[in-house]
Amino acid sequence: MQHLRKLLDFYIQSSIHVGLALFSLVYVTTFENDLCKHITYPCCVLFGTILGYNFLKYFDIFRKGKFHSLKYYGIVLVCFLAVFGFYFFFKRMINVVKIQLIVGGLMVLLYPLLRKQGIIKMFWVSFVIAYLTAFVYSNASPLFHGSVALEFVKRFVFVSALMIPFEIYDSQHDDKTLNTLPQKFGIETAKKAGYLLLLLFVILDVLNFSLNETIGIQFLVIDIVIALITGLAIYFSSLKRNQYYTSFWVESIPILWWVLLLVFY
Repeated sequence: MQHLRKLLDFYIQSSIHVGLALFSLVYVTTFENDLCKHITYPCCVLFGTILGYNFLKYFDIFRKGKFHSLKYYGIVLVCFLAVFGFYFFFKRMINVVKIQLIVGGLMVLLYPLLRKQGIIKMFWVSFVIAYLTAFVYSNASPLFHGSVALEFVKRFVFVSALMIPFEIYDSQHDDKTLNTLPQKFGIETAKKAGYLLLLLFVILDVLNFSLNETIGIQFLVIDIVIALITGLAIYFSSLKRNQYYTSFWVESIPILWWVLLLVFY
C-alpha cells in the first residue's frame, strides 16, 4: 500500500495528472463541437503542460542544485520524455497552431510575475488553460461552426470555478499579502463566487447549444452534470481537506468529463 501511495504521489508531483486533465479538456472541445479527434494537438497540450508545470514548480530547486533525490531524478526523466513527446507532435502541427502554441508557452512564462498578484494569478491560469484547450483548436479548425469567443469564455468560466477548491486549500499556506480570493473575501464568499461562475457556465452552455447545431442534447446534459459535480467539489472544499482532494480528485473532473463524452457520444 505504501508503494502505491508513493506511486500516486509521483504521478501527481510530476504533473502527469494535470497534463491528462488539460488533454481531456481539449477532447471535450473536439467532442462537443464535432471536430477532428486526431491525437496530435491533445498530445502537444499533454506534454507541454507537463513541461510547463514542472518548470514552474521545480525551477528554483533545480537552479539551486537541490534535486538530489529519487523523486527529483524521476521528475527529470518525465520532463526529458515530455520534451521528446512535445517535439514529436509539435512538428506535425500546421504553422498557425505552432505559432499559437508558442504564444501559449510565453503566457506560461509570465506566471512567475503574477504569482504574487492573488486574484489576478487565478484568472490568468484560467485564461491560459482556456486559450490552449478551447481557443486554439476551435480557431484553427475550418470545421468549427460555433463562436470561438463563446467557446473560450465558457472554458474560462468553468476553469475559474474549478480553481476555487485550489484557492481555498492554498489560502492556509499562501502569504497573507497575496490577497487571494478566499483571503480577501473569505472562504464562503469564494465558494459563492464559484457557484455563480458555474451558473454562468451553464447559461453560456445553453446559449451555445441553441446557436450551434452540431451540439447534441447529450453534450448539454453531460456539461450540466459536470457543473453539478464541480459545485459539490466547491461545497465540500475546506482547510481541513488534504492535498489529494484538490491535486487528484478535483483535477480528475475534466478527465471524468472526457470519459462521459466517450461513453455517451
